Amino acid sequence: MTYIPLGERPEWADVTPIPQADAPNALVPIMYTQEYKDASDYFRAVVASGEKSPRVLDLTRTLLSLNAAHYTVWQYRFQTVLALGDDAVAAELKFLDEYAVQNLKSYQVWHHRLSLISHASPADPRPEIEFVHATFIPEPKNYHTWTYIHWLYSHFSDLGRISPQQWDDELDWCEGLIAADGRNNSAWGWRWFLRVARPGAVGLENDGREEIEYALTEIHRIPHNASAWNYLRGIIRAVNAPRDTILPALTPYLAGAAVPVPAAKLDLGYPTREGPLSVDTPLPVPLALEFLADTLAEGGQLADASAVFGQLASEVDRMRAAYWEHRRSQCVNA
Repeated sequence: MTYIPLGERPEWADVTPIPQADAPNALVPIMYTQEYKDASDYFRAVVASGEKSPRVLDLTRTLLSLNAAHYTVWQYRFQTVLALGDDAVAAELKFLDEYAVQNLKSYQVWHHRLSLISHASPADPRPEIEFVHATFIPEPKNYHTWTYIHWLYSHFSDLGRISPQQWDDELDWCEGLIAADGRNNSAWGWRWFLRVARPGAVGLENDGREEIEYALTEIHRIPHNASAWNYLRGIIRAVNAPRDTILPALTPYLAGAAVPVPAAKLDLGYPTREGPLSVDTPLPVPLALEFLADTLAEGGQLADASAVFGQLASEVDRMRAAYWEHRRSQCVNA
């Protein structure tokens, strides 16, 4: 479709565009398209006059179709929507239902939606939660969407609009994401918020037993999954759990360790692996060796811990040899 300049449209006849104030003979001028330059000139004019009208929404939509990351345009569009009233807010959210899916990677889109939802303050946030869940289907690791859902639950929880059942349902949804992709680190971070970090979280009760068991089960499913190992280490640190009570459950991943795996002093019955490891699983698992070394160091067996860190540096994880040598030196110089 042929572009018609705004100056040739009767609805814009009363506006004098304001061109961009480039320096004379600019060394490297930006090569804007004619449509973008034209819309920007008229945008500067309506901002200068303070106009907030339906045609301003049309103008900002044109600009955003050409540059979805334009902070200033989004902010003025938000102010215009509010000035036009509640019907405009509802229409804008409906517009974003489609636009956000088309621009999932745009921080500005999600911030705009956050501002609108915060202003509208629905009594029941469930429709918004369902919308956000749907946007994770094409892109389950999108940082901006995860930031938004953190805000959504925190904000409406503070307002008393998240029920205990909704928290349970959200945990079920999160576990579904992890089941689909155990290496989705964002989903693991969301589980941490739901079970540990949020006000009222109960994941650390009973010395974090349930969370330790969950992490171990996921390690048994994907032994080289750094997300599950990091979650396990986080829970152990949060509850100050002794590693030697957990180590027996990780023995299958320590085949070929530089030192014998110490016998359990206390068997707490943590879930162990069922069935043999796949022949495609390289052993020993570096993350398991690190856990072993930390367990040995925690028990004062520094020479053995040093040997395991040395094995990581020289054989198992040479990519991070400098780090493992640093850990080994800490044992030697302790």
